[in-house]
Amino acid sequence: MDDLDLRAAKIRLLCTDIDGVLTTGALHYGKEPGHTKVFHVRDGAAIKWLQRSGIQVAFISGLASEATENRARDLGVEDCFAGHLDKGPVLDQLLAKYGLSSDQIAHLGDDLPDLPLLRRVGLACCPSDAVDEVKAACHWVTPIPGGQGVLRLVAERLLKSQSRWSTILSHYEVRP
Repeated sequence: MDDLDLRAAKIRLLCTDIDGVLTTGALHYGKEPGHTKVFHVRDGAAIKWLQRSGIQVAFISGLASEATENRARDLGVEDCFAGHLDKGPVLDQLLAKYGLSSDQIAHLGDDLPDLPLLRRVGLACCPSDAVDEVKAACHWVTPIPGGQGVLRLVAERLLKSQSRWSTILSHYEVRP
């Protein structure tokens, strides 16, 4: 196992930013108040795989958004923190809630507000279009941009490193 897989093998909680990670970062405004977002279906499937495998998922977003809260509810993500630009206290709360150490946490982020978390967790990941400062702080810069299924790639890496990927594949009658 390489260093990335050793880190991934310890993960029990995946925290993720939303805008620019699970979405492209584009916000669609119309005549009505509020905005809409587009989420990639592959990320949703991967979140369910993680949950079934005993890995918790938390949304930590700087932007308060009903769309984010709706997506969390649809996926059964109990830990949804929308409107939290200061993400450090949220991480502290999650560490205490689950009784985890920071090396058991992964974070997926793309912009400067994610840096405090990325510097503290055991596995720091970002999409290929993250800002340079985030890329420099990450253990893994994924090969695809935000909004294109980046969490799906991270989830697969986690599940493979924990020898759980074959269970996911068998559910779909795929033999590894």
